Amino acid sequence: MPEVEYTTRMNLEPEAIWDFVKDMNNWAPYLTGYQKHEVINETDSIWTLKGDVGMLVRSVTMRVHITEWSGPERVSFTLTGINEEMDGGGTFVMGRAAPASATAALVKSEAPKPGIFRRMMNAIARFFFRRKFGAGPQRKELTAAPASELKFTLRMDAGGKTAPLVNAMLGPALLPAAEDLANKIAAHLEKLHDTKKAA
Repeated sequence: MPEVEYTTRMNLEPEAIWDFVKDMNNWAPYLTGYQKHEVINETDSIWTLKGDVGMLVRSVTMRVHITEWSGPERVSFTLTGINEEMDGGGTFVMGRAAPASATAALVKSEAPKPGIFRRMMNAIARFFFRRKFGAGPQRKELTAAPASELKFTLRMDAGGKTAPLVNAMLGPALLPAAEDLANKIAAHLEKLHDTKKAA
């Protein structure tokens, strides 16, 4: 099952991120390929996204179920395809940013760097993603040590006869989509809180 993780940092309190992320209506429109979503109840909704994986372009309708709502730190959800065989899920984790020295130690202890073929596929996927969806949100430059971080994990697994091919293309395509969502949320919050400070 292809899975990616992306972390972005902000000069905002974690509670400010939680106030935004706890309501999916706030961030659902920032998803790549977003078409619409319909809230069924507090934990379930139906989302329609226009998927673009390599040469495969189609609308995907999926049921999103919130499995964990642990404010102000964590939201987890599952994804189940309605018109396509697929499942997956994701997690937002909000918290205080680690000091720079701890971050450097964490980077050194992470899994080994991916092989050259994986890095090449990731670069190609990022190039085509940016060509199709633009440069991404403009972020405020961090001038001080970041106060908080938002970590987004996303996993998706296609089913059916073409699953191995789709999953092979899906893996590299998920990382720029995760980066895009996390950075759009961060850019929106930075702009929103700068406006509040100026008022």
